Amino acid sequence: MKRIRMLTVLGILAVALPIGLLPGVAKADGGPQVTIQEEASYILAGSVIDVALNVRCQGGSGDVVVNVMQSPPQTPYPVGAGSGPSPVVCDGQTHPVAVTVTGFGFNAGQAWATADLSIGSQTGVAHAQRWITIVVVGR
Repeated sequence: MKRIRMLTVLGILAVALPIGLLPGVAKADGGPQVTIQEEASYILAGSVIDVALNVRCQGGSGDVVVNVMQSPPQTPYPVGAGSGPSPVVCDGQTHPVAVTVTGFGFNAGQAWATADLSIGSQTGVAHAQRWITIVVVGR
């Protein structure tokens, strides 16, 4: 019984560990790509943060939507969550993009972020996700 439990735990770790180490990058080939930066910063404590991305796409213009969720013990609320869109230039070059995420219950510390890129009528052409750290700037 102990061996089965140990094998189960090792199996879960074998799957979860590489996923947890991914750097928040979508599609490493020459196609559309979204990279979520490691740190996000407060604009308005508790409700508004900026999440930094690098976006590469082609085809005129696009939109990227970022969703952020935070759970205790990082936030005193049952869950902190919010989302925000930003237009992006799709000229085949990589551009830095700051997405303002509005929500409720954000606190300094770890949070889970996802980013989804759409180009024209094509939705979900690139996706990224990673743990980020919300920091208070100027302290």
